[in-house]
Amino acid sequence: MQIIYIDESGDTIPLSQEGKKFLVLNGCIIDELKIQEIEKRFREIKKKYYQDPDIEIKSNFLRYANPDLAESSPLKLNSKAKYDELEAELTDFLKNIDVVLYSVVIDKEAYWQQYPSQNPYEIAYIFLLERFQKYLSQKGELGICIIDPREGQVEKHFMGNELNTIHNMMRWQDSTLWRKCPNVIEKLLFSQSDKTIGIQLADLYCYPIFNVFEYDKKPEEYWRFNELSLPKLFKGPGGKLDGFGLKFFPDTTKKGLRFYS
Repeated sequence: MQIIYIDESGDTIPLSQEGKKFLVLNGCIIDELKIQEIEKRFREIKKKYYQDPDIEIKSNFLRYANPDLAESSPLKLNSKAKYDELEAELTDFLKNIDVVLYSVVIDKEAYWQQYPSQNPYEIAYIFLLERFQKYLSQKGELGICIIDPREGQVEKHFMGNELNTIHNMMRWQDSTLWRKCPNVIEKLLFSQSDKTIGIQLADLYCYPIFNVFEYDKKPEEYWRFNELSLPKLFKGPGGKLDGFGLKFFPDTTKKGLRFYS
């Protein structure tokens, strides 16, 4: 059994209301037989630095844990040396755990030029679930999906009803928008990130992907992407990333991005 944990970076807020340019939905796939060991190691790191194995570690908390930065964070440390140790230990952990990533990047402005009334989160989920189905089919396995259904930067709103409807339809029928996903079993499962280590991992790998698109960087210009997220993204034949582990939509605008130059 394979489990895909899903989280996002960016938002679905209109750009005119200071929303981000991109929405990134990231899925972190973990074999059920490996989850316990991964969770144990992550909890050990949390306990070592925070004396709390259940504390939530997410990318925005971690970036501002550095005591040299003024921004607040629930993970703020008081020693720069200890912060550097934490960064090094988490980096080693994320590099070495056995996970596979699929990520969908939506250019919100270009998307709304074509579909002005639609929520880009929904098409991102469709693309992501299709890729999970292909992964499961290739492995001859079944899989379940776990997502934090709260979306939004400040006031979170619950998206579970809309996503669950799409999820259930995709399991049982083809559509003009998707191919049926028979290897995906059960309803879409909801869990908050602070209660689910897999979603925290999805977030830690997701932000670097968001960063290189939102700030128009080449892959090698952000070390977290180049060293952590990129090696885990699924590759197609010949190591091809685009369209396999990384889906960009609409693809008409990607030629203007430094990531693809």
